Amino acid sequence: MKSKFSIITICYNEESGIRRTCDSIVGQTLSDCQWIVIDGGSSDKTLEILSEYESSIDVLVSESDAGIYDAMNKGIERASGEYLIFMNGGDAFASDQALAWVAASPQKDLIYGDIFFDKVGGELATYPDIMSAGYLLKKMVPHQGTFYRRSLFEKFGKYDTSYRIAADYDLYVRLLEVGKVDSFHLNKPLAVFDLNGISNNSDYRSVRKQENHLVRMKYFPQYRRSFKAWRQILRNWL
Repeated sequence: MKSKFSIITICYNEESGIRRTCDSIVGQTLSDCQWIVIDGGSSDKTLEILSEYESSIDVLVSESDAGIYDAMNKGIERASGEYLIFMNGGDAFASDQALAWVAASPQKDLIYGDIFFDKVGGELATYPDIMSAGYLLKKMVPHQGTFYRRSLFEKFGKYDTSYRIAADYDLYVRLLEVGKVDSFHLNKPLAVFDLNGISNNSDYRSVRKQENHLVRMKYFPQYRRSFKAWRQILRNWL
């Protein structure tokens, strides 16, 4: 029988944070879910820790990949749930009620909630009820706080692996701005964002800016004419 949710966990040498992720998944009060783990061929104790949760993991793949979005696409290909949520190594659900809250909310194509940074009770990022074009030009909701109806990936495609950091952003804009899919903001903290990931790494700041610029140039005509766009074009050229 098809599950309500497919939880996809991507990890690679994540021994310091994977247990937090696992505990938050197995601790959910709603158990109608499929758990998929895509490991990039870890050489530390990640797989040893994952083996402790073997009875709860439905699919475990450990092999090299072409980056985080290639791994996330592997998870999508194996998912059978109605909704997909990406809870990667180090990230966690903010409450043991998170899945239950989403299951009881209006069943739109995309359901998203708010995010704690680093820990429950830490800095809280809240998001608007309507994701306007003006908002999407600047921000998006991280995948940890977003539930995607699985059929969206069949209709609009998976993550664009040509991006190293901005494929999340590209997908969000593709769904909401181009596809105009129905969405619902669940006004509760759903996840804890791990601050040790690549998207928060200052070493990748210039890559993040360049890739976000490419997404905006592709989908937002008003951005192409802006000073900000031409400033980034000049930076790229220099």
